[in-house]
Amino acid sequence: MVTIANAIYDSVFKYLMQDNKAASVLLGALLGTKVVDLKMKNNEYAVKVRNRLDVLRIDFSATILDNNGNKKLITIELQNAYLKSEVMRFRKYLAEQYKDKNNFIEKDGKKTPIPIVTIYILGHPCCDKQVPVIYGNPEFYDAENQKLGEISDSDFINGLIHKLIIVQVPFLKLNAKTKVEKYLDFLNQLHKIDKTKKNSHLLRVDDENIDEDYNFIVRRLEQACSDEEVRKTMEVEDELNEDIESWNATEMQLRNQLQEKDSQLQEKDSQLQEKDSQLQVQTERIIKSIKKMYSKGISVEEIAEDFEVEVQFVKDALKEE
Repeated sequence: MVTIANAIYDSVFKYLMQDNKAASVLLGALLGTKVVDLKMKNNEYAVKVRNRLDVLRIDFSATILDNNGNKKLITIELQNAYLKSEVMRFRKYLAEQYKDKNNFIEKDGKKTPIPIVTIYILGHPCCDKQVPVIYGNPEFYDAENQKLGEISDSDFINGLIHKLIIVQVPFLKLNAKTKVEKYLDFLNQLHKIDKTKKNSHLLRVDDENIDEDYNFIVRRLEQACSDEEVRKTMEVEDELNEDIESWNATEMQLRNQLQEKDSQLQEKDSQLQEKDSQLQVQTERIIKSIKKMYSKGISVEEIAEDFEVEVQFVKDALKEE
């Protein structure tokens, strides 16, 4: 067994992905192919936004081997989000990738878009499918709803779609069977050493019977344990998470109070509407009685006295048709 830093922390995950070999191994496992060459294009550390942490975003330019063993250049957008994040921010980042001039190459004398693969590593479930890894790959059909299979030779189509990979960390299992799940074991929170803390800094994983490639990930995270800057940043993230949880608890309490007050106001409004309706019915009855009494020759003054109302009220009632 070996102790590693918990890569659910943005600071640790960034440290891991800054190692080219470890990053290549992880991305290759997720993509299901060999990463021949990998270059980090951009990385944005977690931005503090009001009541939450923004996601850690890293972009790569990767040369991979396709199904035919040919080299293929792709752009990888990787986002690591532990706290629940708004989908609109993910869409914004994706839109930036589509319009980025660096995501085009010259081919046959014209600019051709590089295929994009988006990878989201989430510390929370994103749907009702309780599986660790979700792959989204656009499928194509003809007018008779027959599958056309993968269209890999069209720059036009590949420039308008992208493949999607989602990792749902809460559903990672012990003793995983598939290769990709085994390679994601370093994210499995069931390995936390301190079971009492929500975000333990350390995990203890099995370093026996693992292949040489996965060893690069484990050793890199083992190094992170002794990196002073990483340790300090994890502590800062803990403090921020506590502040966020406190803020969320306060926000939830205020929201519940507002909902309760809104419910009370709605109830009072309903009661007022009911009373208004009853008053309207009573008024209509009085007006009918006034007209009936007046038709029998009873004077306006006498009617007003009988009903204990102003004379003008009686006159107004007699004007109504």
